[in-house]
Amino acid sequence: MGLALVKVTEVSGACRKDFETALLQLGDITRKVEQRLTISVNNSIEQHYEEQLYEYEQVKITIHSLLKQ
Repeated sequence: MGLALVKVTEVSGACRKDFETALLQLGDITRKVEQRLTISVNNSIEQHYEEQLYEYEQVKITIHSLLKQ
């Protein structure tokens, strides 16, 4: 039965509940940072795609105008 007891205090003196709370907060912070990073990367990719698409269209227009001459 001694093994089934729940430890409230660890050897280092840290309360298990405080540790669990801090760990959950760290997980939340990590998730928020990941979301912000994902949004930032997606926006950067979209911006570069739009810029390259615009340049591609400009080259296409220039080639068509040169072929007509």
